[in-house]
Amino acid sequence: MSTRARTISLAVTALLALTVLAAGIAIGRATATTQPPDANPLAVINGIPVGVADTPAGALAADDNYLAIEAQTDEQNPRVFATLVATAFAPSAQHASLTQAAQVRDSDTTLMRAYAAGARALAVVGARRLDSYSATRATITTWLAGFVWGPTLAPEQTWNLIDTTLIWQNGRWLLGSVHVDATPAPVPSIVYVEHNNNQAAAFNALNGMTAPFYGAG
Repeated sequence: MSTRARTISLAVTALLALTVLAAGIAIGRATATTQPPDANPLAVINGIPVGVADTPAGALAADDNYLAIEAQTDEQNPRVFATLVATAFAPSAQHASLTQAAQVRDSDTTLMRAYAAGARALAVVGARRLDSYSATRATITTWLAGFVWGPTLAPEQTWNLIDTTLIWQNGRWLLGSVHVDATPAPVPSIVYVEHNNNQAAAFNALNGMTAPFYGAG
């Protein structure tokens, strides 16, 4: 969640990108489900908000929660991260993702000491865009922020553009791949000062994005 750890652990995301092909084998066997238009797109399973609506809105809701929880827990709370992986990651990615996350924690000693001393991390989905959707697969671009602060750590923030692929399997959306864009993400600095909004060209990357959906309520 810092400049050292990144908003999404790069070691984990690189691995997930490789495993999406294996996860995609099951796509052909997936079947869509029909829900009322006003049905909640999320259900809490093992304490994790899981996407259970095979709709564009359902895919976005699933992705919002998966990315925020992943970024907030992979180092700060390994137990919750492991539950997320078991509940919402494609089966082919689960074991290796846990292994890679553990390696990141072992190598990121500064941040892990900061967490032990009371540091906290927060992940926020600023906006996202549904790039493609079918009954079995969805691709999404997300503007994701990570914040970390603590008694032994100066406050830090990171902003990334994240590309994810979700697959529909066994009645839920599963996280198939995650990729952190190499291009710089927009970073808010001046929100509103004397009628002049920030006009940085980087914000063009947010064209077409909408507000996120959090939680299962």
